[in-house]
Amino acid sequence: MSNPTRMTPSEAFVETLVAHGVTTVFGIAGSAYMDAMDLFPLAGIRLVSVAHEQNAAHMADGYSRVTNRHGVCIAQNGPGVTNFVTAIAAAYWAHSPVVAITPEAGSTTAGLGGFQETDQMPIFSKITRYQVHVNSPARIAELTHRALTIALDERGPVQINIPRDYFYGELETTIATPRPTERSAGGSESLDRAAALLAGARYPVIIAGGGLVMGDGVDAARRLAEHLSCPVVTSYLHNDAFPASHELACGPLGYQGSKAAMRMIEQADVVLALGSRLGPFGTLPQHGLDYWPVEAQVVQVDTDTRMLGLVKPIAMGICGDAGLAAEAMLARLRVLTPAPARDEARLAAIADEKAAWAAELAGLVTPSATGRISPRAALTELARAMPTNAVVATDIGNVCSTANSYLAFERPQSFLAAMSWGNCGYA
Repeated sequence: MSNPTRMTPSEAFVETLVAHGVTTVFGIAGSAYMDAMDLFPLAGIRLVSVAHEQNAAHMADGYSRVTNRHGVCIAQNGPGVTNFVTAIAAAYWAHSPVVAITPEAGSTTAGLGGFQETDQMPIFSKITRYQVHVNSPARIAELTHRALTIALDERGPVQINIPRDYFYGELETTIATPRPTERSAGGSESLDRAAALLAGARYPVIIAGGGLVMGDGVDAARRLAEHLSCPVVTSYLHNDAFPASHELACGPLGYQGSKAAMRMIEQADVVLALGSRLGPFGTLPQHGLDYWPVEAQVVQVDTDTRMLGLVKPIAMGICGDAGLAAEAMLARLRVLTPAPARDEARLAAIADEKAAWAAELAGLVTPSATGRISPRAALTELARAMPTNAVVATDIGNVCSTANSYLAFERPQSFLAAMSWGNCGYA
């Protein structure tokens, strides 16, 4: 933490952003935060201007997903801020650390129904992980620091509501130094039990979810799967949570997902869900298959205890980082089953199911009319042409949903979609 220094609230606000590594802010220039905005270039912060505030919040969401850093957006009070709502809801369901800066009507005229005035806090109450109203210019650095910290720690959007007159004046304040929060793999006893379940499983299956992508745990999941010779399916719209070309990769579950993935998981006696909330849209019957293995022992790993067992019954829940939990279970399995043989029969079955699904997809492509291309033909060609470092953003609508069957990724942080919110305009 810095020594107390005399500065303006705008300087305190901007210096706090800089302390947290913020270099990009998305928004529309507005009088509500003009004083702070004028400091952005001096602080090395680039303001990316947009035509509509929803775009700013979506861009902040995408930025946060591909960088694993804060995505910051800012708007004019009132109508500018309300234009954030749909995009912040999308970020909420994507667990993206988006920081919504919402200047508010001046403190001395609040409640009088002035120009561009509304009560902005209730609007975001159900779609943020944390909200704070700056109740004094003297606290602007402190509360901005707190919100930025929570956005990353709890993986979700936060709102910092600042009366527009609180950017002005002079005060003595300190700028906090961000502190890393150490994540854990979960409780030792729970990890012991989970490893024992996997070691004794007849047909284990791993669900690779978004938590692996956010926690840089994809490689840990790969090594765990290889030790077990077990199929890996990805959760809904997290096709980038496991390398698609890997021999154990079966594709995504959920709406317009992979039949190969569904055929594999329906055989499971133990399911390990790594960083997935097992949401309804991501586990619903599809392609005529009601595939969820209701008799299986489900082990769910998530950093948010509220997600454990919320949607699907589970045998045990582990509150921990998905990647670290995978590492910890693998270490235990190397003791329980030191050198397991590759399950060649299972690997062959995976390859057969993937080949059958690929052939079925190819057969679904309809002829294109003159001067046009059919949707499935377009998706087939897109998937074929994509380089391994491609980043794809999809919008909503059945064509975009059908892309879930086609788009395959080798690297995490490559697939950006509106997730369970499913709003138009995301891409």
